[in-house]
Amino acid sequence: MAFHTLEIEEEYDFEIIGVSSHEKDYRLAWSLNKSMGWRLKRKHDIEIRGKRSVSVHAQYSWVHPVDQTVFTLIDNTTPDGVFMPDMAQFDYILKIEESGDGISDEFFQRLRHADFVLAIQLQDVSKLKFKNNLLEEGR
Repeated sequence: MAFHTLEIEEEYDFEIIGVSSHEKDYRLAWSLNKSMGWRLKRKHDIEIRGKRSVSVHAQYSWVHPVDQTVFTLIDNTTPDGVFMPDMAQFDYILKIEESGDGISDEFFQRLRHADFVLAIQLQDVSKLKFKNNLLEEGR
């Protein structure tokens, strides 16, 4: 009897940008609202249960009224732990659930030049080990 292996390639309907900033989450959210024209608002905190501790991460979200793109800013590092350990070098994670054609260069330029943003980097979601944290963040 022959055995066959089924390989499933998952597709993700969101983009992830790592954001470096030394500011508090509410100040970064305010800055992004001002420079990007968003209206990020604080949502419920996200709890990540580790083997030894529980870490709580602030979350801000906004849905664009025209194209229904969802922008979510998540505090990646807290004194209790990291939301996405494979992105521990970033202070924040920007999750963009879009219905359009992708993120434009103009968007990156505006984001890169926002107050309090030190650096940004687009991440390949398929290569992230802890991507399930991003799928479960809305609960």
